[in-house]
Amino acid sequence: MPTAGGGCESTYMSTTVAAAVVPISYRRPIFRRRVGPGRSARGGDGASRLAAAADTEQAGLDDAVAKLLSWAESDSLRLSDKVTVGAAYPGGPRGLLATRDIEQGEEVISLPTSCTAFDADYASADEIFGLRDAIAAYESSPSRGGDVTPEVSLALLIALARRHPERTPFGPYAAALPADPPPSPIFFPDEKLEALLPYLPLSLVDDIDAARQEVYTLWDVATAVMERVKVDGEPAAALRVDEFAWAWMMIRSRAVTFRVRRAEGGGDGVDARRCMVPVVDIMNHECSPVKDRWRNAPFHRGPAVELEAGDGAVTWRATREIDAGEEVSWTYGNLSNEALWLWYGFVPEPPSHGGCVVSFQLPESSLRGGLASVAKGDSAESAVAREDLLVRCGAFDARNGGGTERGTERELHFEVKVGERPKVLTGIAGLMCCSEEEVLAMKRALMSFGGCVMDEEEEEDEGAVAFVDMSGRLKVRLCQESRRRAGRYVAFILDQVEPMACGPSGDDLLSLDTVKPDAVDADAWWATVRLRTAAKEVFAITNVTLEEEAIKRDGGWIDEAVASILNIY
Repeated sequence: MPTAGGGCESTYMSTTVAAAVVPISYRRPIFRRRVGPGRSARGGDGASRLAAAADTEQAGLDDAVAKLLSWAESDSLRLSDKVTVGAAYPGGPRGLLATRDIEQGEEVISLPTSCTAFDADYASADEIFGLRDAIAAYESSPSRGGDVTPEVSLALLIALARRHPERTPFGPYAAALPADPPPSPIFFPDEKLEALLPYLPLSLVDDIDAARQEVYTLWDVATAVMERVKVDGEPAAALRVDEFAWAWMMIRSRAVTFRVRRAEGGGDGVDARRCMVPVVDIMNHECSPVKDRWRNAPFHRGPAVELEAGDGAVTWRATREIDAGEEVSWTYGNLSNEALWLWYGFVPEPPSHGGCVVSFQLPESSLRGGLASVAKGDSAESAVAREDLLVRCGAFDARNGGGTERGTERELHFEVKVGERPKVLTGIAGLMCCSEEEVLAMKRALMSFGGCVMDEEEEEDEGAVAFVDMSGRLKVRLCQESRRRAGRYVAFILDQVEPMACGPSGDDLLSLDTVKPDAVDADAWWATVRLRTAAKEVFAITNVTLEEEAIKRDGGWIDEAVASILNIY
């Protein structure tokens, strides 16, 4: 049975960073996506989209959704009589709506473990369309081009169920799925994406390109398997790339990850199962609030329901009071705006929330140049000690002094999260900016581990700068000047990174009429603006923590950051 639940497919998200904006050689776009004005969340239902109304009734649902609800409830899914399917505002995305007030803790959806959920195992065992035999035939072929991944097998089942909904128990669900994928930049025409490149975060550019290539790579495998599928004894029609891309994106944007106890004989622990769960995946995402202790930021209430695992069932309960007419939301995970746009087709408004993060890379040479500046007074002994500590924490390469790896300069990846201090970057800065006495004390403390180790009382008595405690953890106490210098250095780095990470600044970016490229529609442009707005908020909140007065009041976190990156356990 499920032991814990996850949001929609957040486990697929990765954030890689390009070193510079360079022209990308894209394959032809899969298809053009028509996006209506003002759409900010998961969309793509087309004519089946339901209009919002305060008195939404079951009779107002489209036929496919009505059949889906009837089928799911006959399969033991319990849906509160206080909710229905609809849109919270005209033209908005389809979701769950409260028709009456819901109290905190009240059950909204309950899903017994016996209730149908579709995963890769279900798909690869399919005998209705012959997927089991087709996959086996492909995998035994000497000309196989790649592995049949869980995504491929499940996408094939979804695509076949969409073609032939009357032939499979999966049919009511497939028929009720949106006709189009979410308006993700993955599917933007080349000219539209190229026009946006100067304004997009570099990490997102890299992720878009990787996702496009993944679609075609997996499609090649799926096509080869589909060639072996027969429907009513006849070979199935060829799998089009847009058909596969739609099914692939349904999985990426709607699958729910459950953690399931292993069956007997499978050893201890749990396995992650990515499942298509009817009705549950109609709920839209709500961001978490900003955990901001230093300045006021735009506020999100957080999801209306959360998943609760129990004996024999998983339940979604209200986390707070939900008013009649309010959307019943949950969370797909604490995801960045870039991930939400890439996989779900929207950037929330307001764009500042608890999942905001800015990713960037720094070449090792820039850190070495900074070290030469901030530690230029080092003696030979302290210079060697400082280098050793920076190698120990991974900031510097011990082999070649920062040279190249396969002809490319070594780079370090950093993330700055909203409402959190940048501890990794600050830890490195602390090692670079601390005094000679402090760096030598840290080196001696590390060398003492396993030998003469102070306890915490001795540290207090002796006033030690650094020591390894009885649990094997390095403790550090920097002077106020070293903390101040480290904070200033981090602020300097972030000031240099911000234009690259956030793009144009000022009112010009917000001037839709004068800045927006002709090839870009309003929805995509405003999604880009929201990305930049949120990134600037991340830097603004972070910079507050690096001000000299803030460090003077509470600088102990810099000591902790230095100790943590040295990995003493």
